[in-house]
Amino acid sequence: MAQKAGMETLGPYTYTAVRFLIATVSLLPLLLLRPSSNAARTSRASRRALVVGGGLAGVAITAGGLLQQVGIDSTTASNAGFITSLYVVLVPILGLAVGYRILPRTWLGIILATVGLYLLSIYDLSRVSIGDLLVFLGTIAWAVQVLLIGWATMRADPIRLTIIQSLVATVLCLAAAFMMEGMPLDAIWETRWYLLYSGIMATSVAFTFQIIGQRSAPPAHAAMLLGLEAVFAAVAGYLLLDDRLGGVQLVGCGLMLLAVLSCQTGRGTRTPFLPKGDPR
Repeated sequence: MAQKAGMETLGPYTYTAVRFLIATVSLLPLLLLRPSSNAARTSRASRRALVVGGGLAGVAITAGGLLQQVGIDSTTASNAGFITSLYVVLVPILGLAVGYRILPRTWLGIILATVGLYLLSIYDLSRVSIGDLLVFLGTIAWAVQVLLIGWATMRADPIRLTIIQSLVATVLCLAAAFMMEGMPLDAIWETRWYLLYSGIMATSVAFTFQIIGQRSAPPAHAAMLLGLEAVFAAVAGYLLLDDRLGGVQLVGCGLMLLAVLSCQTGRGTRTPFLPKGDPR
């Protein structure tokens, strides 16, 4: 909702750049609060996870953030939120690349989500939006970020990992903003409240809790919880931005939510994707 409203004044590159800059600055004081025992974790594996995991995750959220921000200008907040929730399905699929197999209920989720997305955004060919496609490409980047954090957070300090991820995203987004839009200071000041909310709450706080939480939650469970963004996006779009969903679109939203549940629930297992060779 803040992203959609902020786009009325700022371009997508500038908005995303300032958002990540605010997030990085707000995270720096946390370094002073870290216990010295945690600060001393400088093993080679930890440093590698920080640099490689944090750096690549920063690239992923840059791609995801920019694609989402550009795309949301050509679609509704509700559509963008529901399409973004597809990373709940994409996380287990991309997990195949790192040695996981898909359970039958995950295939069911893929089918439900595909049909739901079609009904939500593309069921009327006259309403096909390039914004929907851009948001979906950004969703792939978010799914990659969830998997990267799932690997790195078990090997590195979560606060430092969050800061490196955010710092990389800030540098990349600032470069893109200067090249594409020139960083209009007056417009940034006019949009300051949306930027502060997006930078502190939706980025700094959200990513910190995500990274800390993924130390004990598998990527698929984390994706399920993050996928609740779709519900909040639809509610916020309806209440605050006058977005409207027709009957067919509501059916599509329902199918996408069923896809989330089918991927994350089931008897006999706790995760929707398992290492290859697992007898389950």
